[in-house]
Amino acid sequence: MFESGFERFWKAYPSTPRKGAKKQCEEKWAKFLCEHSADQIIKHVVWMKTTEQWLKGNGAFIPAPLVYLNQQRWDGAEVPDLPTKTEVDPYLLQLEKDRQRAVPMPAEMRAKFAALKGQQ
Repeated sequence: MFESGFERFWKAYPSTPRKGAKKQCEEKWAKFLCEHSADQIIKHVVWMKTTEQWLKGNGAFIPAPLVYLNQQRWDGAEVPDLPTKTEVDPYLLQLEKDRQRAVPMPAEMRAKFAALKGQQ
């Protein structure tokens, strides 16, 4: 299924009380020919979500997406590469593998445990 650059932008943009006017944003997206720069714009949004400026005050300083698009804030911005792979604790990986191999408890055992709990 094809997802437009605008839809990816809208999903990537953080939820704030100012996130609205989706139709107007989509019109600006088309007017500014943002589809050609969609990857750059989305990369900038994803990076901005990690910055102190957007994290400050529990997101109080995140601009409305319409303002972001009108001011073309991604234009000329230097965006560092974000780590794409996070390190996962090998013990957590092993736990997940063990969980996937685990067999569900038989119904008769579950009933016996429930009966024992009821006796206490």
